[in-house]
Amino acid sequence: MQVFLRIDINLVALVLLGVVFLIAYQSLDRQDRINKKFLTTSLVIMLELVFETLTCMINRRPELWLIPVSELMHICLFITAPLLTYSWYKFNYSWTEPDSTIFKTREILYFIPIVINTVLTVLSPIYGFIFNIDSANVYHRGSLFLVSAVITYFYLIVSLIHILKRKGKIIKQEWIPMIGFGILPIIGGILQSLFYGVLLMWSCTAFSLVIIYYFLQQRMAHLDNLTGVWTRGSFDYYISRRIHHKADDKFGLIYADLDGLKQINDQYGHSEGDKAIQTAVGLIRSVLRKTDIIARMGGDEFAVIMECDSKEALEKTIERINVSFEAYNKTSGKRYRLEGSFGTDIFDMKYASIEQFLNHVDNLMYSQKRIKKADLR
Repeated sequence: MQVFLRIDINLVALVLLGVVFLIAYQSLDRQDRINKKFLTTSLVIMLELVFETLTCMINRRPELWLIPVSELMHICLFITAPLLTYSWYKFNYSWTEPDSTIFKTREILYFIPIVINTVLTVLSPIYGFIFNIDSANVYHRGSLFLVSAVITYFYLIVSLIHILKRKGKIIKQEWIPMIGFGILPIIGGILQSLFYGVLLMWSCTAFSLVIIYYFLQQRMAHLDNLTGVWTRGSFDYYISRRIHHKADDKFGLIYADLDGLKQINDQYGHSEGDKAIQTAVGLIRSVLRKTDIIARMGGDEFAVIMECDSKEALEKTIERINVSFEAYNKTSGKRYRLEGSFGTDIFDMKYASIEQFLNHVDNLMYSQKRIKKADLR
């Protein structure tokens, strides 16, 4: 009964996270970067909950063969913990600073604590650095137990600080899950470190993932159902936050409109029109960088935000989009062609507001569309 009272919270967390994982696996877009991270992390946490629960169940059992089993599971627990928080830190950094060379130069330095923790953990069955299983199969914390704990929480704390500093670069629907993942595990981990025998770190991590799933569901409402790109609302929120936090910011914008979509809908049906939009978005995304953002502004209009400060770079991107459209048209076998009209410019402080800039680029796009129509007459 005493053992059950120790592991009951782990069992509840395991069942709850397992149910959420099954639902999420069916409902979330598994190609999305954040969703993939959520599903992978959930699997790892469930495995950690199983290991931690089993170590409690076999603790003090007299069978000698259980001693190496307990040691092996504790090795897995202590090695995995900082690896998980380190991978979360890497993900957060690459998400907010995808082109930064600073992280690449720090990566080796930041990985050193992982190596130290791994070595100490592997040697613990012999020297008792992080933990020790005695001859009676009883678990004890080692003299360097807090070293492993500090390494684990270090990456979570650094991640939280980094996210808070980059808040303006992350839309709300992604910022909240990133923050949420770190807070509960830190609280649970500190309590588990201070009060021997309390199991809270992995269960709190599981509960935080359940909360994150709720926000991932909310986030889906901010992605366009047809194309999977940002909605106009997400675009407006991101732009306003970005300019608010960095008034002298420069970025490129491409405004795109698919030509002839009305004719496709009229001649081949709206289902075919939807497929044309999906195909066009896929072709546009295929020539963009990971740092570029695409949003559906409504109907057949899309906006692409690019990290650049020259119009030449934007025009080269438009050229690549047109080339991808033309390559598709040659091999698609469709009776219609995919083509687009584009407007593009660099945002800087000469514009009184973001609305003025958007109207300017929108007008450039419609000017090109009018020229195309005039040429066809």
